Formats: sequence, structure tokens, C-alpha cells
Amino acid sequence: MKSVKLLRLTSLLLVMAMVSIVDATALPKPGDGKIKGAILDVNEARVTNAGITIEGNKIKRVVKSDDQGQFEVSLPAGSYQITVKANGFRRFVYSSLTIHANETEMINIHVVVAAYSVLVPATH
Repeated sequence: MKSVKLLRLTSLLLVMAMVSIVDATALPKPGDGKIKGAILDVNEARVTNAGITIEGNKIKRVVKSDDQGQFEVSLPAGSYQITVKANGFRRFVYSSLTIHANETEMINIHVVVAAYSVLVPATH
């Protein structure tokens, strides 16, 4: 009986510890700005599950576009580079996006279908 109570207490403490482990740098802070937008193809179709990496000011955030192709990230004011990678599309890099405190920067990123090369054997 004592061992069951101890196991329950240990499990509870483990869950509490896991819940309390949060990356404090990823939480919005007063004065942060936002990047909000969508990943689109050249035909304006939404690109879902695109990997979006935002780097600058010694910060790196990685998010994915949602099922509507949209994303939103809170960041401290500063200059950032955005890299987008999506299956079947060329990598996209936007090298100088400035975020201002308490403002939202709207950006729609258009990605281009990757070119595929096909090797066809020569026939005689």
C-alpha cells in the first residue's frame, strides 16, 4: 500500500516537473512584436506544414504553418531572417525583416515549386 502511494506521488511530481519546463524565451513579453502571415504558392494556394525558421538577435524560433498555411510568432524588437522549407518547394529566405515593439508585421511568403530533373536513358 505504501509503495502504491509513493508511486502515485512520484508520478505526480514527474508530471508537475514536465509541465513546468517551458522555454521562457518563446513566451510573449511586454513590448514584443509579432510576425503574422501565410505561406502561399504562386497560385495563392495555402502551403500547410511548411517549416519556418526565424533567426536574429541571438534568437532562433522554428514553427510550422498550420492547416490554413498561416503562422504567427512573437519576438523582441529587432532584425530577423526568415527561412521557409516546404516539401516540393524551393527553400525561401527573407533576409531582413524588422520587428517593432508592440506592432504586428504582416508578411505573406510565396514559395516556388522545386524543379525536378528526370534522367531519361538514351535509346538507339
